[in-house]
Amino acid sequence: MNEQLAILIQLQDLDGRLDAIAEKRRQFPHAVEAAGKPVEEAQAALAATQGELDALNRDRRAKEQDLQEREARIDKLRARAGDLKSNKEYQAHLFEIELAQQEKGTVEERLLELMDRTEAIQKAVREQEEQLAVRRRTFDAERVRLQAEQQAMEAEVERVSAESKALTDRLAPGHRQTYEYLRTTRKGLAVAALKNGTCQGCRLSLQPQLVADIRKNEKILTCTYCHRILFSPPPGLEAQKA
Repeated sequence: MNEQLAILIQLQDLDGRLDAIAEKRRQFPHAVEAAGKPVEEAQAALAATQGELDALNRDRRAKEQDLQEREARIDKLRARAGDLKSNKEYQAHLFEIELAQQEKGTVEERLLELMDRTEAIQKAVREQEEQLAVRRRTFDAERVRLQAEQQAMEAEVERVSAESKALTDRLAPGHRQTYEYLRTTRKGLAVAALKNGTCQGCRLSLQPQLVADIRKNEKILTCTYCHRILFSPPPGLEAQKA
């Protein structure tokens, strides 16, 4: 194989790996954000449930105060019984006490409902707090994993970049310029494989004579249509894909 062509093939492979790593690094903040979503959802759910619990507690305290006031009023009504002069007044007084007791009973029923509901919501809060703790631990572990992956990628970038530079320095100036131009104008793919007479960069079929020449790998040839540098992979190996 032509030495310069072999260098270009290796260089494309290395730069392709750098491109893939760069894309992963761009996605890193999104990966961290996605990993944190379950925590945010659990926090929101807990905040909503805690808000409901706070409202129930306020309502319960208000009902307890109301109940105390009604009990005090009933006690006062009963204390007035000795001051009544007539049977009519006494009957009216009894009716007033009975009505006050009914109203007190309604408040007591509502208070019991609030207490039952409060107990259920308190249980839900405890469960959601546990779920939040689990999700936070999961997120912390995932964040550590992602950070380790990012550090590994940075180390790989440094290593692959050094290899890429070493190969670039071995290219003839004209080939280097062509390669860099194609990398810029062909979405990072300057060197493509030939497969079944088709350029794997643009997927177009080439003329038979050009195909025959490319298969020799004896010189640097380009696609008639996209102008990428072409090579013929060794038999038995899968052709490079765009």
